[in-house]
Parts: sequence; C-alpha cells; structure tokens
Amino acid sequence: MNRRLALYAAFAAAAFISLWLWWQDGHAVALIDAPAGKLDCVSYTPSRNQPLLPTQAVTRLKLEHDLTILAARFRCVRIYSVGSGLDQVPTVARQLGLKVLLGLWIGSDPELNQREIKRGLQVAERDKDVIEAVIVGNEVLLRRELTVEQLARLIRQVNSNTTIPVTYADVWDFWKVNPQLEADTDFITIHLLPYWDDKPTGIDAALAHTANVYAEARATFPNKRVFIGETGWPSQGRQRVDAAPGAVAQARFVREFTSWAQQHDIQYNLIEAFDQPWKRAQEGTVGGYWGMYDAHGDPKFPLQGAMAEDAGWRVGLWGAGAGAVILLGLGLLLAGSRGRPDALLLLLAGAAAGAIALMQWRYLSTTNRNLTEWVASAIIVLVGGVLYGWIVLSFSGRKSLERLPAPESIFETLDSLDHREFRARPAAHGRIRTLGVLRFVLLLGFAYVCLGLAVDARYRGFPTCLYVLPVMALSLLSLFDRGGRALQFRLMPEETALAMLAGGCSVVIALREGWHNPSALGLAGLGLTFACSLLIPAGRRARNHE
Repeated sequence: MNRRLALYAAFAAAAFISLWLWWQDGHAVALIDAPAGKLDCVSYTPSRNQPLLPTQAVTRLKLEHDLTILAARFRCVRIYSVGSGLDQVPTVARQLGLKVLLGLWIGSDPELNQREIKRGLQVAERDKDVIEAVIVGNEVLLRRELTVEQLARLIRQVNSNTTIPVTYADVWDFWKVNPQLEADTDFITIHLLPYWDDKPTGIDAALAHTANVYAEARATFPNKRVFIGETGWPSQGRQRVDAAPGAVAQARFVREFTSWAQQHDIQYNLIEAFDQPWKRAQEGTVGGYWGMYDAHGDPKFPLQGAMAEDAGWRVGLWGAGAGAVILLGLGLLLAGSRGRPDALLLLLAGAAAGAIALMQWRYLSTTNRNLTEWVASAIIVLVGGVLYGWIVLSFSGRKSLERLPAPESIFETLDSLDHREFRARPAAHGRIRTLGVLRFVLLLGFAYVCLGLAVDARYRGFPTCLYVLPVMALSLLSLFDRGGRALQFRLMPEETALAMLAGGCSVVIALREGWHNPSALGLAGLGLTFACSLLIPAGRRARNHE
C-alpha cells in the first residue's frame, strides 16, 4: 500500500474509533426501573474530600443538609461510628422521618473500643425510637484487627446492655469461617460486593451472584434473619476481569438489585450515599465512586427510565473539531519553504487528538489524587502531545516520507553534551536530539505504568488514553523508516531495557487480567506495539551500521 494512503488509514481509524467511543458513551441504554417509593437503607459518611478524623466534629448543619437529601430517596441510613459528631445523626434523622442503623467502630485499640461502646450505648438509649439495630464492628475480621473471640466478647457486652437488636457486619467469606458469632448476634449482616470479590463478577451476572450468596447465607443460618449490610457497584475505576465500573452499570445494579430485594422481601443497605474522593488514596480510583450521589450531593443517575454513560458526550465532537482546526492551522503556520502541507492528514490526525485529549482530561480528573500525580500526568500528556504533533507535522509535508526525523538515543544525547562540537552541530541534529529525549521520557513513564500493573495491579488503572497517540505516531515513524539518516542512530541499553520491560510486563498484564478485560488488553497491546516499534528497528539499524 502507498505509504501516504497508509497514513490516511491510520489517522482516520484513530479519529473514527475515538469519536465512536464518545458516541457509545452518549447512547441511551434501557434499564428496568427501581421500585416505586423509597429505597431501604444507605451507608452515610459526611466527609467527602478527606477522612473524618477523631479530632473533628461534624456540624449539625452539615448533617441536616446531607440527611435531607437522603430522606427523599431512602427509608434509613447506616452510620459506622458515633464519634466525630455522628452521635447527632439519630436526632436529625428523627426530624426527617429516617431510621438509623447505628454502627460502633471497633478496631485493635481496647481503650478506643470501650469509649465507642460507652457512647454508643448512651445514644442507643437516648434515640431507641429511631434506631433499628446496633452494628458492633465493621469488617474487623477482614482487617484482622481482633480475633473472633475478642470480637465476640464486645458483641456480648453491647447485647447485654441494650434491648435493640445487635449484629456484626463483615463480608460473607468471614461469616462462613466464623459461624460461632451467630450465638452472640440477633441477626446476621453480610456484605456482598461482586466487584470486589477475589473472583470478580461482571455486571451481567452480578445480581445472580448476589442472590446465590444470599441463599447460601440463609441456608447456613436458617434460624437467623440475614441482612445485606453493604452492596453496590462503582461508577468509575479500573476494570477487574469482566467487572467494569460505570454510571450505567451502577444504575443497572442498583435498579435490578432493589427490584429483586423487594420481590423477595429482603432488607438491604446500599453503599454508599455520597462519593468519597479521599478513598482513592486507599483503594485506587474506584474507592471514591460508590456513591448514589456525587461529592457535591447531586444524584448520579435516575431510578427510572433509560440513561447514557455520559450525557455530555457531544463534547468529544467539539474536541475533535477543535483539534482538527488547531493542527491544520499549525501546519500552515510552520509550512514555510516546505510548501503546502497535507491538509487531509492534518485534519484526520487533529480530530483524533482533540477527541482523545478530552478523554485524557476525563480520565485524569477522576484518577489523580494529589499535586504530585497531577504534575506527573501533565508531563506525560505534554510530552506525548509534542511528540504526536511533531511527528504528524513531519508526515504532512509532500516529500516528508523520504526524510523523516529519527530520534537519538538518550545515551548519545547525554554523551554529546561533553563534546566541543555540540554547539557546532546543525540545528536539525538538535531537533533529532530533542525528539529522542521526549521519546525516552514517554518510554520511561510507560514502562513504570506497565511494571506497576504487572506486580501490584489491584488499585491501578489503565491509562491507555495518555499514551495511545504518541505511541501510534512513534510506531508509524519506525514503520516508515527505510534507511536514510535513521541508520546512523541506534537504541542504546537504556531504551532497550525499558522497551523490553514494557513489552514483558504487557504480556504479564494480558495473561493476568484475561481476555474478558478489554481495558487491560488495550494497554497490553499498546505496550507490545511500543516495544516492538523500538526493538525491531533497533536490530535492523544495528546490522546496517555494522
């Protein structure tokens, strides 16, 4: 195929796929409706952008604001502690017609446990008309902060000092191996989170999986009521096998689950009321996006009717148009003596860049947790953007395919700084050197991402959108290298090692995540493409050089 036609095809494909992805996000999906009336219970934590510290106290005004929002959709709220001002929740709930599941936070510190229990019993006595149950401890066994015997003693202590039903809450696997806790509780509270299971369950099978685990719990404890203390689905974050977070997936799970629960007269508590962005530091991106409402208190999805993943999907079209105009304008501005640039190529490449740039912003705004991450990601985006634009502009000249720039290795660039002829080298060589530095920075960042996903993947996302355009451009540059100036430059051990690391880790990522995870496969494919574009031409150039 003619090389210029191949370029048209490559950038047209990039533009089409990026715009198709935006359109897919805007495509309305039909879902079953949630039951009419109010839902059962929801987990409530007043903090949004930082964890609730013991030294802090939530204001009454804050509680009234939040619980007023929740009272419109829910019958009750579950809290996890009576510290930091949360002991006021039952009083405020009474005014709004809400019931309360009163949680006592239990951990490894005996003194703090007794302080929490003492205050919790006081609140339970004061507000017993609105408190439906006292939950002594939340996933204490999962966190391995107490033995089952130590925990049982605390549950008995609370149960013997109140007439309100008492329970303990943990994931089902820990109830299965510690059934003796049944004797000290009035009912069983289990957490069912298909996304977080050791073997994650995708949204298509999530309700069936939840129903099966619930049936198993009922069969294990036939003499006790089984309460689903936590269940839900995240709206953002990394995909785990075929369990993919998303706004539509979250709405689907909530609607299907609540309908099933109503049909079978099952009480439940959804996690959680509001998004908690601070949890991203503990659980990755997904930890911050389990809320029925966002961090500002706005509902994230309707309970009835069809919905789309992103109602503002048309911004991707605007981005594509802006990118096309900007890159074409830049090509015309820099054309100079090279003559008129290839306008069609610039328009296609610019459209892809504009659409993907907005994907990058959407990804970074949900994943970045602090200034360090914003700076690091901004560097990668800037380097990738410059590389992409530089290479596309090199392609756009009518005779440019016969004199493509070839990036210099980082070793040769650093070595040249010690030589007197550095300043005497032509400006073209300086541009090739700069291109090599940019490529090295991108390769270093990509290898770091791949290594993290290969060895510690649980809380890491797949930042494919940050790298896809520059890797595509570098791969095309390598593919069209047919001799000329490129032969005098070779990869040195630094780039070779990083390319091999990225490629090897990409294979590990694909094997670990499996074929059910297109997000992982996309990043792995990109990593192998990047590695091959560097390593294969490097061997060819070395043989020519010798």
